[in-house]
Amino acid sequence: MGFHKPMDYVSIKQQIHRAASELNSPYNDGFNQWEIKKDLYRLKWLLDDILKRTGSFEGEEEFIEQHSKETVWKAIRS
Repeated sequence: MGFHKPMDYVSIKQQIHRAASELNSPYNDGFNQWEIKKDLYRLKWLLDDILKRTGSFEGEEEFIEQHSKETVWKAIRS
């Protein structure tokens, strides 16, 4: 049995973006929006916990640093 990547990043990203759209939709009330936001918090906490329990990898710091730089540039351009 070989390695099997257990997730499809694009599909997960699309689902999160759909949740964000529903969260910000003027057609949803605060009750529904709060439930969506709670789900996003739960996902964030789950990912934070999983990442905290894993080791470090070659190139990881550079990958994170590159993302930080891109985030700063996006903020500057906005």
